[in-house]
Amino acid sequence: MIRRGFWLVLGAAVGVTGYRRASRLVQSFRPAAAPSAGTQAGGAVVLRSPGPLTGRKLLAGAARAGRGAAASAAFVRDVREGVAEYLDQQESGPARTLDSQPGRGRPAS
Repeated sequence: MIRRGFWLVLGAAVGVTGYRRASRLVQSFRPAAAPSAGTQAGGAVVLRSPGPLTGRKLLAGAARAGRGAAASAAFVRDVREGVAEYLDQQESGPARTLDSQPGRGRPAS
């Protein structure tokens, strides 16, 4: 049981890490927005004010948050489907108890 728990936790950690890396890889192919920082002749970085919050900026931020939530929901859905498939496979096999193993029965009382 402890071994199963270990592999479950390890699989979840590797899955989340891989999913995040794959998401970053996909996002790297999208065109990036212009940076909000500029450089001066001396090499100093000057941060520009983002300006007033407009409706367009608010909607863009909400859209980014919505995409993040949708990606998280898709990941959770994938994990649930995988767990359900795993549990279906485990239930279809023989019971994993000492009594079910050949040559091992209950000790005579």
